[in-house]
Amino acid sequence: MVERDLKEFKCPQQFVQFKLALRSAQSSKQCITFSLNRGESANDIERFLQKNAYSYNFDKQRGLLLVEPLHV
Repeated sequence: MVERDLKEFKCPQQFVQFKLALRSAQSSKQCITFSLNRGESANDIERFLQKNAYSYNFDKQRGLLLVEPLHV
């Protein structure tokens, strides 16, 4: 499993770093866990995951987002 801390980034850099890390994890077919600031909006990230049919679990209270790789 890959882990990526996005707490240091603000939008739009956070979204760009999210997509880069997700692409890397997807190419190696690994799950990835993102650490986000609690209380900060992640609506753009969730919309992207839903639009692209990713399986994910977002614990907003802990600021942890687990994304599973797409199976093609």
